[in-house]
Amino acid sequence: MSEPRRIHPAAVILNFIKGLVETVKNFIIPFGVVLFLNQSHTVKMLAIAAAVLFFIALVVTSIIKWSKFTYRIEEDELRIEEGLINKKKRYIPIERIQTINTSAGLIQQIFKLVKLQVETASGGTEAEVSLVAITQAEAERIQQALFERKKAVEGTEAAVTDPQEETAAEAEETAEEPQMMYKMTGQELLTAASTSSGIGVIISGVFAFFTQVDDFFDLDWLYDRFAFLNSAGATVIALAAFVALFIAWLLSIVGMLLKYANFTVVRKEKEIVISRGLIEKHQITIPLQRIQAIKIKESLIRQPFGLAAVTIVSAGGNVLEEDKSAVLFPIISKKMIKQRLGELIPDYAPEDDLNRLPKRALRRYILRASWPVLAVVPLSILFPPWGYLSAVLIPFYWIIGYLSYRDAGWKISGSKIIMSSRFIGRTTAVIQRRRMQVFEVSRSYFQRRRQLVSIHTSTKSSALMEKFSVADVEEKDSDDIFAWYSYEKRVNG
Repeated sequence: MSEPRRIHPAAVILNFIKGLVETVKNFIIPFGVVLFLNQSHTVKMLAIAAAVLFFIALVVTSIIKWSKFTYRIEEDELRIEEGLINKKKRYIPIERIQTINTSAGLIQQIFKLVKLQVETASGGTEAEVSLVAITQAEAERIQQALFERKKAVEGTEAAVTDPQEETAAEAEETAEEPQMMYKMTGQELLTAASTSSGIGVIISGVFAFFTQVDDFFDLDWLYDRFAFLNSAGATVIALAAFVALFIAWLLSIVGMLLKYANFTVVRKEKEIVISRGLIEKHQITIPLQRIQAIKIKESLIRQPFGLAAVTIVSAGGNVLEEDKSAVLFPIISKKMIKQRLGELIPDYAPEDDLNRLPKRALRRYILRASWPVLAVVPLSILFPPWGYLSAVLIPFYWIIGYLSYRDAGWKISGSKIIMSSRFIGRTTAVIQRRRMQVFEVSRSYFQRRRQLVSIHTSTKSSALMEKFSVADVEEKDSDDIFAWYSYEKRVNG
């Protein structure tokens, strides 16, 4: 693959769409103001002529961009050359490559193509290299060529700074690893969609849309349609709010169904391959050596039903990845998590019977959860009688405080630590000791009086750090955790 290659001509369409979307996003409002609010015929004709000329220029630049873009693998580097006037050359050493992901949007699927993204440890906002239109066979050839070259370049130098990891890697290579596969069922997909937090995204998106559009377009006609709500009773307002929330919930379900349709996880030798999507198909490949932690997330809706979501925190990739994590199981029964992770990623299988917090920590959790209660008095004074309803939330805050205390805990099991905490939903993290970038112990004045501390650790995640904490742990327990953590440093030191 040392000869320069071009991507598929369908990239012209993709380049055009990308340029058009970016332009519309940046100039639609001023162009709309000129076109619709200005009454001058001459100004309108000039605006339309400018739009036509820009359309033609965008087509031409899309063709040039495609024709001048080439890629090749040469001298243990992935080499990209692009540009006509401002020529750009990028030479990426193969040993820096962390992940290679593929996806397929509507345009790619029409032409039976895929988009291949190569990511390094730089953790930028975008992939280091994006081949937006190549065949599936070509993508597989590139992946295989990069894998073989990377293996040859790294040779026996891999993991020499980490004796434990090297020993584990050698043990894995001597064993035959069967391919383990998980495929999400239709029932699981529907359950995940109906219990997701996507409704919040829908509501916030609609709110943001109306607050932005209202500044440039007259929406009084829309408000007049719902003017009857100003004189409606509480029952009608409650019914309207329920209908709006129900519609938002249905839209979030549709979005989740499209996002996670055909969701599969496959363990291939030293990699986890995750595929998902109906309209836009995605495939992400995560090398096992890049996994930094496993997060088990239980929302208030899912926890009573014994359901959770599992995500992988991995190094490398770009900072725009959702929640800095890759979803391993969008929804799964808590009883099955240990078995599934034991099959796919044995080093990160969770443990039961965590070390719980002392009873004297309960008061601190209740007090921390009670801070919003301070808003009840001003709301009641400023917005009577509706402000009085804020008092109804007081028991909810206290319940959250109690649940946060009940669900918090930690446990050391061999070379891994399990940490559990709650903000609204419960999050349990499984972290290998060798992946902990730092271990910290903090103590406030009030914690010192009760001989309590908060423990924190961080792992790499893209260009950021993923932090896990448990508040109000026994002081003597933090000493045991630090001794366990510092043992790794002494061994590798």
